Amino acid sequence: MAGGGLIGLEPMAVGWGGLVGTIGLAASSGSALWVRAAAIVVAFLVGGFLSGVRTLDHRALNATAAWVFGWLLWGVICLVLAIVAVFGGPGGPEFAPGTDGAALLIALGSLLAAVVGGLAADRRYSTKRLRRRY
Repeated sequence: MAGGGLIGLEPMAVGWGGLVGTIGLAASSGSALWVRAAAIVVAFLVGGFLSGVRTLDHRALNATAAWVFGWLLWGVICLVLAIVAVFGGPGGPEFAPGTDGAALLIALGSLLAAVVGGLAADRRYSTKRLRRRY
């Protein structure tokens, strides 16, 4: 375990990966559904990869935790913006894009992308797979 986190979780890795995912959620807010879906999936793919690069082990677990953190952070941002809207500010963004079914598919796709990103980092940076070359 790299940083002494809970069950192999590296807080810095989870934070960076989740932040990248949240940026994808925020940047695509208000776009067409297909643009938003693509941006969210790509952002979580990159976030999962970055969380995997940041830790030495448990890369898929850290990528999954980064996905959870990214959606939770986006939820907090949406909540704060909804409170601002109640007091006369501009309306906040929608939490999840599209209908309930589309939102669920996008969330599951972004989870899969985050895990794939973490596994890609594991494959690229794992010392277990290094072989001697002569």
